[in-house]
Amino acid sequence: MVFPAGISRVNPNLVHKHGNVPVRKGIHVASQPSLKQLVANTISDGKRLLTAQVNLTTTELSQASKTIGQISLIALVSVLFISMGGIFILIAIAYALVALGLPVWAGFLIVAAALFLVAGILGLLVAIKSKKVKAPSLASAEWKKTSESLAALGK
Repeated sequence: MVFPAGISRVNPNLVHKHGNVPVRKGIHVASQPSLKQLVANTISDGKRLLTAQVNLTTTELSQASKTIGQISLIALVSVLFISMGGIFILIAIAYALVALGLPVWAGFLIVAAALFLVAGILGLLVAIKSKKVKAPSLASAEWKKTSESLAALGK
């Protein structure tokens, strides 16, 4: 026979009392947890909640840092290509402008302006990508709920 939680089968020949309340023959009522047990259970539940929230925050931050790493890599590669490609192509373009009749300084100035234009476009690309980085909103909301709950308990 299955009994509800806290009730177990005992010797049917005995009659028990729970406090001042007589209990039927063969039934034993489990005692209520002590204040010490309740506090220990509350502390244990709080530790589990804290651990879960720390894990959630860590997960969200690691995902955000992965996105930031990808953006940084794109920016670094862009700067590298601008630098290396710029050295070879820009010198050639500057001398091509000189061959068209411009002074040497004007040819190099036009090439430098083109470099700044490309760098600005790539900078805009990085700015657009960086808007995709999200703060840990779910973890933040859970931390707020927990602090409000704990504050309500203290009142």
